[in-house]
Amino acid sequence: MARKIKFEDALKQLEQLTEEIERGEIGLEESIAKYEQGMNLVNTCREILVEAEMRIQKLSATPDGRLTATDAPELNEPELNETELNETERANPDDNADSDSDFPA
Repeated sequence: MARKIKFEDALKQLEQLTEEIERGEIGLEESIAKYEQGMNLVNTCREILVEAEMRIQKLSATPDGRLTATDAPELNEPELNETELNETERANPDDNADSDSDFPA
């Protein structure tokens, strides 16, 4: 199995190819070949990003049985249920008050 290039390495190669083409010191055929290499690297980067996105999403079932993709919980801040949220608000009432507001918190 061929070893896949790392995203950072592909990006670095893409930047080098872009610089070489933009300098204008190479001929048309070589520019086209480098452009094609660059497009292959762009596609590789996109594939890596899609795979990364899929790894950080979690499938969950809705009440009607459909599957939805949600962010993986370990990547988000911990969620508080309503009881925990109320306890936090009672413990820190000054943190929840908006000093510029005329309405009670």
